Amino acid sequence: MIPTHLITETVGSVMTERPVVVLQETPVAELYGILEERGISACPVVNDEGELVGMASRVDVLRAFRPSRELHVLAAEDVRTLPVREIMHCGVVTLEPEDPLVTAVDLFADTRFHVLPVVRRGPGQPVVVGVLAQSDALRHLMRAAALAQ
Repeated sequence: MIPTHLITETVGSVMTERPVVVLQETPVAELYGILEERGISACPVVNDEGELVGMASRVDVLRAFRPSRELHVLAAEDVRTLPVREIMHCGVVTLEPEDPLVTAVDLFADTRFHVLPVVRRGPGQPVVVGVLAQSDALRHLMRAAALAQ
């Protein structure tokens, strides 16, 4: 049985608002610096209009250092200057603030995702309004479970 708080709780009540985002033209070295400085594993990538175009993670940075036919880049210094759009994941799974938290729990449990962007939809691409990290959702659920006892 699904706990009541999971059914009634929304993504918007647990998400991190105004998350760190990077522009798609941001160099990989700058992305890595932001991830390190903020202690986060991934962040949304946006275009000049602030619309979501992808997600970039530490794993994406790591993968950029592997020899790749697509990138034709082998030197580490070249990887550092690549724009994030060259290494990010496109076609990102997103959440909306009104989505039930159970939707996010299902996504985290059934996929490899650790961070999901939370967006508002409108004309054009979705606009990022927050992120929901697996760790934040779990922390919230553990606190709610402790209070329910």
